[in-house]
Amino acid sequence: MKHWPPGKGRDNVKLIDGKSVLLGMGIGIVITSILGFIFFLGYQPQLSDGEIISRARELGMMDRFEAGGSIWRNQDGSVSFTVSEGESSSLIAERLYNAGIIDSSIEFEIMLKKADLQDAIKPGEYRIDYDDDTKTIIDKMTGQ
Repeated sequence: MKHWPPGKGRDNVKLIDGKSVLLGMGIGIVITSILGFIFFLGYQPQLSDGEIISRARELGMMDRFEAGGSIWRNQDGSVSFTVSEGESSSLIAERLYNAGIIDSSIEFEIMLKKADLQDAIKPGEYRIDYDDDTKTIIDKMTGQ
């Protein structure tokens, strides 16, 4: 049977040193970050929203706003929304919400009431951009 010299026993040998593991992980994260930065440094999207929509139409994909009605998508990716004469602010809020244009019909109505604009929405066609928030949409529809 083999005997280990003093201080060199199996109990004193560590298989993996914790500091080495952390150092290795840190180096790996740094290298990955540098490679990711270099890869995305000159990245530019090749297609605009309008071009993507046109391509999708060519491939036969259907947009939920293409089924007809008073809401449709424009070539640039914005949405056109028609308000009819005599349409209530509650109905407009519900239509905007159901179409996914606003996050909350209640918020829309509360904002109208706070600004005393319930009856200020004018009939017509409105262009709503993807990044328009509820206040911007209200401002467009009331002419504020």
